[in-house]
Amino acid sequence: MIKFLSSLYPGSHFLYGLAIAIVLLIMAFGLGLPSWTGLIIIGLWLGLLLREIYFLYGSNVGITGSRILADRLSNGDDNTIVIKISNHYARAVAITVLEELPYQFQIRNQIWREKILGSGELNLTYLLKPVMRGKYQFGNTLVFVSTGLNLWERKFVLSTQKEHAVYPSFLQMAKYELLAFGNQTSERGLRKLPRRGVGLEFDQIKKYHMGDDPRQINWRASARQGELMVNNYTEEKSQNIYQVVDQGRLMQFPFEGMYLLDYAINSALMLSNIVLKKGDKAGLICFDKNVSAHVSASRSRITLHHILEKLYHLDTEIQNADHARLASWSLQNLSQRCVLFLYTHFVNYDSYLRKEKYIHSLSTRHLVIAIMFTNTGVNDLIYRKTKSSREIYEQVLAEQQAVDQMRIQRRLRSLGVECVLTTPQNLSVDSLNKYLELKAMGRT
Repeated sequence: MIKFLSSLYPGSHFLYGLAIAIVLLIMAFGLGLPSWTGLIIIGLWLGLLLREIYFLYGSNVGITGSRILADRLSNGDDNTIVIKISNHYARAVAITVLEELPYQFQIRNQIWREKILGSGELNLTYLLKPVMRGKYQFGNTLVFVSTGLNLWERKFVLSTQKEHAVYPSFLQMAKYELLAFGNQTSERGLRKLPRRGVGLEFDQIKKYHMGDDPRQINWRASARQGELMVNNYTEEKSQNIYQVVDQGRLMQFPFEGMYLLDYAINSALMLSNIVLKKGDKAGLICFDKNVSAHVSASRSRITLHHILEKLYHLDTEIQNADHARLASWSLQNLSQRCVLFLYTHFVNYDSYLRKEKYIHSLSTRHLVIAIMFTNTGVNDLIYRKTKSSREIYEQVLAEQQAVDQMRIQRRLRSLGVECVLTTPQNLSVDSLNKYLELKAMGRT
C-alpha cells in the first residue's frame, strides 16, 4: 500500500476536474435539483479517478528503460547520452522524464515531456559537457506516466544509477589524430609545413613522381636505371618527447568553466598520442613543489595508458610550482637530450624572473618549448572605451599585463627557449602545430 501511494501523484488536470465537480455541485444545489444529482456528479468524478488508476496500475511492467553512455566521459567535450524508454501499455501514454544528474553539473531542469505509442519505444538524446575530472555519480531516471485526461500520474523509477569517471579529453585526442595524419588539417587551424633541410633519416631510393623534390634526385641511381630516381627520407624517430605540466596554484585560473590545468592536461594527452603515432617516445612529468608524477619516455602503446591514468589523478596544489625542483630532478633523471613541452603560467614579468634561471638551466640540456596562456579578457579590457577612472585604471593594468607577456616571450627566445603564447581554447592546435613544425625542421 505504501509503495502504491508513493508512486501515485495528482496529474496536471486533477485540480481542474475537482473544480468542475464542485461547480456542478453548487449549481445543482442552487437550482434546487434532487439530492441524488449531487451523488451522480460525485460518482462520475470518482469513476474517472478510479478508471485512470486502473489503467495506470493494470500493467505490472508499465514502463521500462535504460541510460546508455560510456563508462568514461571526456572532459571538456560534449558527451552523448541516450535514454531508451519502452512502453508496455496497450495504448499511447504521455510521459514526463526527469534525469537525476551528478551534482557537478548543477542541472536541475533536465526534463522531457513526450508521448509514446502503445508497445512503442522512445529514445531521448542529450549532451553533457563536464569541466572537471573525477567520479560522477548518476542517479535514477524518473518517468511519470499519465493518460489523456491526466488526472493521475504514476511514477516509475528506472534503476539507472551508476558511477562514471570523467577522464582527460580522449575525444580531442582522437580528433586531432585524424587531423594530424589526414588531408584536412587546415580545417582546424593545423598547418601543413614543408620539409626543410635534410635533418631526416634516409629511407630508400624510389622512382621520381610528379611533386617530388627535384633536389633529392639521385643522379647516379638515375644513370644506372635509365630513369629519374630520388632519395626518400623519413622523419627522425625515437626522440624523447616529454609533456611537463605545471600543477601549481597559478594553473587554477578558470577559463570558460575549466581550469588552465585541465586545458594543459587535455593538450598533453593529445600531443602524447600524436608523438607515439609519429614514432617518437612519449613521456610525462608533473610538478608542483616536487615532481609528483612521472612516466618515462617510451614508444610502447601502454605508455599512453599510463599517461592517461597519471593525468586523470592529477590535482592542483595551493602552492606555487617549484621550477628549481624540476630543474634539479631533470638533471638527475634525464640523461639524454629530450624535448620538453612545458605547460606553465606567469602572472607578470617579476614572477617569471624568479624562475628564469631554472628554465634556462633546462634549456642548456634539452629543447624546451614553453607554452603559456594569454588572457582573452585582457584584450577586451585594452580595447574597450573607458568612462570612469576605475575603468581607466583597469585598462592600464591590462596593458601592463600584455606588455609583460610580450617581454617574457622575447626573453625566453633570447635564452634559446621556444615559446608558444596561446589562448586556452587554442592550446591543443598551437601545441600540435609547434610539434609538427619542429619535426619538419628536424629539431626533434
